[in-house]
Amino acid sequence: MKTFLLPDLGEGLTESEVVSWRVAEGDSVELNQPLADIETAKAVVELPSPYEGVITKLHAAEGETVAVGAPLIEFDVDGAGGAPAADAPVVDEDVPSPEAGPVATPDETIEETPAAIEPEAKPEKVSVLVGSITVHGGKPVRAKRTWDVEPFSRTERPAERRANRAMPPVRKLAKERGIDLQSVRPSGTDGLVTRADLESHGSASAAPAAAAAPASTREKVTGLRKHTAAAMSQSALTVPHAATFHQVDVTETLALARSGDASFLALACRAILLAAKRWPDVTSSFHADTNELERFAHVNLGIAVSTDRGLVVASIDEAEAMDALTLTAAIKDRATRARDNALSMAELTSSNITVSNVGVFGVDGGIPILNPGESVILALGAVRKMPWAHDGEIVLRDVCTVTVSFDHRVLDGREAAGFLADVAAVLERPSLALAR
Repeated sequence: MKTFLLPDLGEGLTESEVVSWRVAEGDSVELNQPLADIETAKAVVELPSPYEGVITKLHAAEGETVAVGAPLIEFDVDGAGGAPAADAPVVDEDVPSPEAGPVATPDETIEETPAAIEPEAKPEKVSVLVGSITVHGGKPVRAKRTWDVEPFSRTERPAERRANRAMPPVRKLAKERGIDLQSVRPSGTDGLVTRADLESHGSASAAPAAAAAPASTREKVTGLRKHTAAAMSQSALTVPHAATFHQVDVTETLALARSGDASFLALACRAILLAAKRWPDVTSSFHADTNELERFAHVNLGIAVSTDRGLVVASIDEAEAMDALTLTAAIKDRATRARDNALSMAELTSSNITVSNVGVFGVDGGIPILNPGESVILALGAVRKMPWAHDGEIVLRDVCTVTVSFDHRVLDGREAAGFLADVAAVLERPSLALAR
């Protein structure tokens, strides 16, 4: 019997949540077969089996938080049914041992040759467990066995329906909505249930209107949202935040985005990367325990992505070497894989400056909280038509509010304002990017 303890999944965490089990008690598993989906502070990861054997016990239910090092699964690694080892003695109960002599049953008589029976011996009956047998000369006489043979007929078993499968985000959504995946008609290959299948199932099986809702409800915060809450609390309470704002005329940048293949967000990121060259401390990290400032050789640009599980920051490493088209593709790739929970741990933890495009939600701006370990985060507000002084006239222009939150231990007001002014200058006149 082996007990598998929940390991540290590489983030230095003290606990993780069991999102869903891939196995059940009594299942036979192979080495490295996925056992469960475990949610950490950054992502949902598959937990492979460290043994080959039979699952005898699952120590946690789905949705339960388990401490690192606590028992998670018990295995019978000797195989199901406790099969004996190859060199173990095997006893066949139907074969008598030489020392035991002949064995008789109630309906058997052991036949002996006349030479084996002494003339003066008299037959006698001897009681056995059931009935009796006849003994001649101290030796039992066994009758020949007979059997009634019936033809074998196979009972046809109904074909078993293959269990539905789903990716971790879809399983979590089904759990949140109280939908049994096995009741959903899958549209994917090999019984794969998609998000669209859940939506269709929900609309087809909508329950009648329920009774009046209670005045309030409570829901346990787990997984990514729990860790995000802890990280934001730590950042807000331990880092002296400050912020500065700038309304920027982005008419030319927006026109450039509309006329080509580069997105507006990618062009804004190019402006940020160019400004970061002039103000390198915006990508540094302050270590309070040693009172040291760590500077990095490259700009690893974090893109804040909203997912069904919560907010994640996906990093585009060495982004300063990318042009706007490359950044457009990279941003789309990170956002897609973040929502599909397909980012690597390195892509979730390596950023040193972050951009949050809150304008896609229709707001003009806000004061974002720093991602732990970083010194700057920028928020891009919605682009709106506004009256603006341009070339000596008041005209309608496309205007965006850009906010910079910064760690006041690393940057002072002059540096933060200078960085933001450089970002704004490139957004106002994107041709400046060619000269910097």
